Order: sequence, then C-alpha cells, then structure tokens
Amino acid sequence: MLIVKGFQLLLGLCALSLIYFAAVPGVELITLAKMVAGSFGVTILFLLLYPQLRGVKKGDKVQIVGFMPGPLGNNPVMNLFGAFGISMVNCKLGDDVKVRIGGGREAVGVLEAYEGLFSPARVKLMFEGNAGSPEKASKDVLR
Repeated sequence: MLIVKGFQLLLGLCALSLIYFAAVPGVELITLAKMVAGSFGVTILFLLLYPQLRGVKKGDKVQIVGFMPGPLGNNPVMNLFGAFGISMVNCKLGDDVKVRIGGGREAVGVLEAYEGLFSPARVKLMFEGNAGSPEKASKDVLR
C-alpha cells in the first residue's frame, strides 16, 4: 500500500535530518525544523506523484469492480467492494488490463484508478473467463 511506502520515506528523511543535526557542529534548531518540514513536503509530493509515474506493473495487486460471475456475483456488496486479483501486464490509466483472479480464472478490464493510500489500483471488469478450462485449450489446438 502507498501509505506504508510514504511512511517509510518520511521516517528515512527524518532520520537523515536528525543524523545531520547531530553530526554537524553548529547547526541550529531552526535548521532541523526546516529539514523536517522539507521531509514532510517531499513525502507529500511522493504520495501525490508516485502512482501516476509508476502506473500498474505486472504482478501488482488490483481491485476488480463490476459484475462478477458466480454465486456472489449479484451481491451488491461484491459489486461495491469488488474482488482482488493480480495484474498480468504493465499499464497506465485507461488501458486494458489482464487480471488473474483465483482458481486460474482470468479477467480483462480497464484501469479506472491508480493505487490509493489504503487501496490497490481499481480495474472495471469487462470480460471474465477461465484460462485453465479444457474448452479453451481445445479451441487453441484447433487453430
């Protein structure tokens, strides 16, 4: 999650500020306060820009929203919160994403939102299939 990465960055920058304050003689307390303020500023910029610059990479956890076939597919709670899967491709906002759900199933959707502070990237489901099904394998052999 992005909040964990941001917190780690903030701790690292504050630690560097404290080490500098302790190691360099003659540094005033106001300088330390400015360095800590700079650490917060860099962390906020990181939280705002990192998802847009990085996008979604292959292997990232994504949240799938939209109609999910299966026993819980018509459940409004499932449509609201979605299911989780793993991205099979690198993509940016608005791109098609191939996602592996559970049990060998694969889905294709559109990337709607990047990773948030507390949530993974969100993919709107367009098509869901079973990658490991015998029907698919036999169709591939006939081609």
